Amino acid sequence: MRGQFKFQEDWVYKMPVHFGGYPFYPVRTVYGDMTGLQVGFETDPEKLLPLIPEDFELLKPQVNVQYANCREVEWMAGGDYRLIQVTAPVRYMGNSEGLVGEYALVVWENKACPIIGGREEDGVPKIFADIALERHNGDYWFTAASYESVNFLKLDFRKTGEMSEGEIAEANKNPKINLFGWRYLPNLGKGGATLSHATLYPQEATIRQGWTGEGTVTWTEVTPEQHPLQWKIINTLAGLPVVRFTGATMMKTTARLNVGDSRILP
Repeated sequence: MRGQFKFQEDWVYKMPVHFGGYPFYPVRTVYGDMTGLQVGFETDPEKLLPLIPEDFELLKPQVNVQYANCREVEWMAGGDYRLIQVTAPVRYMGNSEGLVGEYALVVWENKACPIIGGREEDGVPKIFADIALERHNGDYWFTAASYESVNFLKLDFRKTGEMSEGEIAEANKNPKINLFGWRYLPNLGKGGATLSHATLYPQEATIRQGWTGEGTVTWTEVTPEQHPLQWKIINTLAGLPVVRFTGATMMKTTARLNVGDSRILP
């Protein structure tokens, strides 16, 4: 007997597709309560440039490491997850739009659903890690990421000042964030790619509270046996020299992911 599943034209499907899809609509999903820690550092551009596709211009040799505890996630029925993303500031050079934003080198997340949603569908390079809930002792805050009980990243932050209402209002005048990625699917049974292109994933963040401070990022190199599929990613990032730490912040925010506005960049 022949199968009866058929694709509906212009519908959206998620694997496994045969359980059905839904008509496309411009999803804009709210993250009602986010706590974030961000630490930036200047590095050697000659070490960073090989990680940036040639369609992008590196604006400065800066790496930003951001932890976020995402709660009240609308598309997860109020659920939560945590992430650590590593980005660099870039301009997209593949067309005349002059888009400026952050190129995602890697994004670790601690649950499968957000990884699936942002990876193949939007081109964000998401992979799995166990990410600790942020903890603090007074003004000292910290978190860490691990895999199979092997720690590979620690992020430390110490508050030194709080943003004023005026500073928050000024920052919120431009809440939009351009997150760039690269969507890649390999061919089956041979080399090369089924598809390979830059992507834009627009987001917005509204700051409710903010603190400035001092922060550090500490990487621990791992062996292929400890982390068979990610050791090269971790060790490459661990090998980026820290010329100096350029600043650190802690934020309480509300965010909106404009998934329906994600697009392929020509």
